[in-house]
Amino acid sequence: MFKSFQLSLILKGILVATILALLLSLVFGLLLTYTSLPESELSINIIFGASIFVAAFMAAHQAGTKGLYYGLAIGLGFILMVLILSAIFWSETPAWLKIGEKTILALVSGGVGGILGVLFPKF
Repeated sequence: MFKSFQLSLILKGILVATILALLLSLVFGLLLTYTSLPESELSINIIFGASIFVAAFMAAHQAGTKGLYYGLAIGLGFILMVLILSAIFWSETPAWLKIGEKTILALVSGGVGGILGVLFPKF
């Protein structure tokens, strides 16, 4: 049976990734405030990658096929959304190296999440 590519799953995945990133950022902010945990770029990358991974996993699992495509699309959509919002709300331009790092992280975590989402059995 052939299933067509569903744009609604990608948009839903981007929304899930955004909500997860906001919630994880809130939890991390509370941890920074009330503990002696140091702030680092690694923790921001973990929040970024984990939210995309979970969203891609969920979308690909729901689709049941083409997990890599769904994961890459969600990763790319999320990074584009972050870049657009960054351009709107911050006056300084981000470094190209940071943009490249975040793009690679988004594509890898989205791709892996999408592949694993298809392989995970449905109950």
